[in-house]
Amino acid sequence: MKGKRSRKRNKYMFIVVKENSNGAVKKYTVSQKVMEAAAAILLVFTVGVVSKFVLDSIAIGNARKEIINQTITINDLTDENEALGALNSTLTDKIAALGETVSNKAEAEDAISQKIMEGALPTGYPLSGSADMEEALSGEPMVVFSAVNGTNVVTSGTGTVESVDADELYGTRIVIDHGNGCQSIYRNDGTPLVKEGQTIGKGYILFTVGKDNQKLGYQIRQNNQLIDPMLFLNNG
Repeated sequence: MKGKRSRKRNKYMFIVVKENSNGAVKKYTVSQKVMEAAAAILLVFTVGVVSKFVLDSIAIGNARKEIINQTITINDLTDENEALGALNSTLTDKIAALGETVSNKAEAEDAISQKIMEGALPTGYPLSGSADMEEALSGEPMVVFSAVNGTNVVTSGTGTVESVDADELYGTRIVIDHGNGCQSIYRNDGTPLVKEGQTIGKGYILFTVGKDNQKLGYQIRQNNQLIDPMLFLNNG
């Protein structure tokens, strides 16, 4: 059998020669192990530097992507904020216009209600033409009119016919309820032209005056108490 050959490793040595100013030469010997250790350290350092560079590059790339994404998000939010601002301005204008419309409507309704209330109050003249007028000197508060033929007895305000009854002194008595506790009373000997429960407007004809029914007794009752009719006639 052939004997095993032993392999010899080549050994290297690094020699540094340095000459001083006086001409003396010094030699520095660096062994192979030291060189290998230095090379290993250099390799590790190089790998570390390269790895750090790669990781830093990746981190910088990710940071740039994050900055771009945040910039896009900021731009989108800015556009959305501007759109919401415009929408808010539009809604504010609409609310203001709606408020003005509601206010105008409320004013119109108040004006209508006021006219209705004014129309319901018995402040009008109870005859369609002129007539002599005198206040009753005794008994219940009442104004007595002496009208001419062809004149009509009319309502002094809008309301509902509360009653049409016989009257001992004037023949017929019509009571009109105007609401708010106020009634007007018409006493005349003519033929009544309305019926109980009928809703009528201001100036509606109740009687037609002829030669036999020229007298009209006119009264106002408020909260179940007869008051002076002149208080309302003066307002009319």
